[in-house]
Amino acid sequence: MLRELVAPADFIDQLQLANSIKALPLILLAPRSINEAISGAGIVICEGLEQQLMLKAMPGVFCVGEIFDWSPPPNGGYLLSACLASGRATGNGALGWLHKVVVA
Repeated sequence: MLRELVAPADFIDQLQLANSIKALPLILLAPRSINEAISGAGIVICEGLEQQLMLKAMPGVFCVGEIFDWSPPPNGGYLLSACLASGRATGNGALGWLHKVVVA
């Protein structure tokens, strides 16, 4: 989505990229079909993750969103709340991990 809606020059400057992501226009024209809306199971098993969603087998690699192997209810949603919440948790976890790595 970013590559389609953000200018290539914005990818060079981290601050401009962050601002572009925050202001990313999402125009909803119509609902999608229920078959497209329902998420499937992801590929990352939750037991393979640390508390802050870092892979136990690959320290420094964090996961977010629909990559998790969870079974969502057939509600027709894209699990946006879960994706956003896991993004926040992962961001905090990555920040904490980087702080430990840099300070250590």
